[in-house]
Amino acid sequence: MKWQTECEKAYSLVVPYLRTILIKKLIDRGVPIRRASKIVGLSITSYEKHIKDDKIKKILMNDDINDMLDALVSRLYSGDKIEPTTFCLVCSATRKIFDLSPCIF
Repeated sequence: MKWQTECEKAYSLVVPYLRTILIKKLIDRGVPIRRASKIVGLSITSYEKHIKDDKIKKILMNDDINDMLDALVSRLYSGDKIEPTTFCLVCSATRKIFDLSPCIF
């Protein structure tokens, strides 16, 4: 068994889906996909791969997480910086949806 921290697990199991949602929400605000992809830091190929996954729907069905993601998108859209701990809170909340242990934040 490979030892991993909770953040390392989330990096492959949660973060790509959160980034995909951020891109989708930026596109919904009129940002071109290339620019949205660059802002969020996820390739267009990865976006297209993840956007059709049921995990996206499951995340978006959670009103609290959806609100947090909307707030992040507003900041990205206006060019504001997102503090790492802010994203950590969203990630930690999302982990609970997928029955992953929450991080220690």
